[in-house]
Amino acid sequence: SEEEINDIQNQIVILKELHDWQNITRIYGLICEGKDWFWVSEWAKYGNLREYYTNYKDRFDVRLKLRMSLDIARGLNFLRTVEILHHDIRAENILITLHETAKLANFKSCHSLFTTTLNQNQNLERVRYCAPELLEMAHNFKYDYNCEIYSFGILLWEIAEERTPYEQYNDIVKITDLVRNQK
Repeated sequence: SEEEINDIQNQIVILKELHDWQNITRIYGLICEGKDWFWVSEWAKYGNLREYYTNYKDRFDVRLKLRMSLDIARGLNFLRTVEILHHDIRAENILITLHETAKLANFKSCHSLFTTTLNQNQNLERVRYCAPELLEMAHNFKYDYNCEIYSFGILLWEIAEERTPYEQYNDIVKITDLVRNQK
């Protein structure tokens, strides 16, 4: 669709600026098979951050948690210097490489939090990391760097606890109410 093509073009522009930064997943190209587009990216031997802490608990000690947290902070700091907001900081969008380096991935999330192109599960996962201001759904509120930092803070909690934020809840409305009322 035209929307998908625009999304891909937007990602290419962003990824050109991010190509050689050590805490950003490298993208080598784009291939098309039929109607489907696939990114060819740097290999993430250990998958995403949530897969890592679930499957490698014995290796995920305090030292490694701190190192990976610093990796993520460096990636976010770099994005800030090139004036790019990720919009979707969460464990599934942090990939872990062969040398256990944490790298930011998935730069296509420039959609509104509650856009109709996202399914219920995608919205649920994203809302777990959203700043309270964003969940207020005020018409004049603009996603900014403070929202990124809030998401990073929730991600740090997840790294420390090795648990999904609000894992006991599978209802967007319940999580939204909890976050908004804890300000």
